[in-house]
Amino acid sequence: MDIISNNIFWILVVSGVLTSTMLAAAVAPETVFRQFFGDTLPGPLGNAIMRNWGLIIGVSGLLLIYVAFEEAARTPIILFSIIGKAYFAYLVFAGGKTLSAARGGAVIDLAIVGLLIAYLAGL
Repeated sequence: MDIISNNIFWILVVSGVLTSTMLAAAVAPETVFRQFFGDTLPGPLGNAIMRNWGLIIGVSGLLLIYVAFEEAARTPIILFSIIGKAYFAYLVFAGGKTLSAARGGAVIDLAIVGLLIAYLAGL
């Protein structure tokens, strides 16, 4: 699929921008938690977990944008992203109704995973 390799720059930028929006959780953890999962984990522990999660996911999005411009670092960052996004999707779908509010994000992550795997495989 030359279409993927020919457009990897834009695939990385768009997926990076979408992923980096989770940086909002580092600033407004309860709001993002409610919006993303349909519920909150109140208190200092919930806020700490959500802030940390938002920062890690958000920075992974910034790294995807970075490797759109820096080809030498692409493979390890893409692999990191694939693992994180695939595992998140697995957890959401394995969580049943409890995590159903996050299914939209999980589907988007799986689409990104598919594109990134296809790119690495040279398809």
